[in-house]
Amino acid sequence: MKKTLLTIILSILCLSITKGQSPPEYTGPDAILNFLNGAGNDFLNDTETLIEGYMGPFGEWFGSGLNAGWYNTGKPHQFPGFDVTAGVHFIRPPESAMNFNPNLIALSAENNELSTILGSSNTTQISYTSPSGEIVPLFNSPGGLNWDGLLVMPYLQGSIGLIKKTEILFRLAPAVEVDKLSMGFWGLGFKHDIKQWIPGIKILPFDLSFVAGYSNLKSSLGFDQYQEDNKLNFNVKAFNSNFVLSKKLSALTPYIGLGYQYSQSNLALEGEYVYNQYGENNMPLGTVTDPFNFSFGGVNGFKATMGARLKVFLFTLHIDWTKAKYDVFTVGIGLNSDIGSKIIGNQIDKVITE
Repeated sequence: MKKTLLTIILSILCLSITKGQSPPEYTGPDAILNFLNGAGNDFLNDTETLIEGYMGPFGEWFGSGLNAGWYNTGKPHQFPGFDVTAGVHFIRPPESAMNFNPNLIALSAENNELSTILGSSNTTQISYTSPSGEIVPLFNSPGGLNWDGLLVMPYLQGSIGLIKKTEILFRLAPAVEVDKLSMGFWGLGFKHDIKQWIPGIKILPFDLSFVAGYSNLKSSLGFDQYQEDNKLNFNVKAFNSNFVLSKKLSALTPYIGLGYQYSQSNLALEGEYVYNQYGENNMPLGTVTDPFNFSFGGVNGFKATMGARLKVFLFTLHIDWTKAKYDVFTVGIGLNSDIGSKIIGNQIDKVITE
């Protein structure tokens, strides 16, 4: 049952992007193989620049999702209080994520504006200048998905209260393979009540906490036309830290947060590939092993969140909106229990303090 659920999530998350909504000119993640003709030493730096520009929004999308949804209240659980939340992020890419202008050294791009993986389906010719001064076509940078909607990313998170109004947060999705695509991620974080340490405000009727979370996503894609060892690995690391303020009003808890987020992507193309370093009319063909393996930045900057949580008995419903480079709208439902927390948690804190 667990594997089936994860398979459904991954199918929605990834296959709808790589196959379900692709324009005819787009060939899915296999499009990354278009860059192989630039994998030789003469053009490697420029080719990595092109791949970073093309795939960058994909990493920023994942980074934005991994950094969202870590809290829906500023009040941490005390032991043995816990929370299990499932939600969906709807992520809006900025207009700047649709194309990019690469800074190339040895290569040149037609019109010097290329589509990213989210941009238009138009391909762009990449050329180089031969020693004789002739401009020689090398390969076509792939077109994008013509994306004009929201990006979707589901998540599942659990937490449990410990001591001194500190709560441990965790996320886990074991790697599951769907149609040659394997993906999984994990995350670990904490929430700590900082109001208790500030004289003069710790008795005021609101909650103020510091929340931080780290996530690590790993994905691997195989290619139909190559052996099993040939694959594209795309990994994302993300970290966010936030100050969260909330106020409980009966069953409703409004909350706001201000924080900083960081993410980094790594792309590695593994295996042996045939390529033509000097274009279609310039032989011979050659082979290259593990042609690409490099890291590039993601979503780095401040973010602000506002939202509200409704709790009825042990069940919660929350919605929030995060303003950042990639705006994120989140909807989630959860099971939240504080039964026994005030008695047991306070007794544990009292013993530790004494």
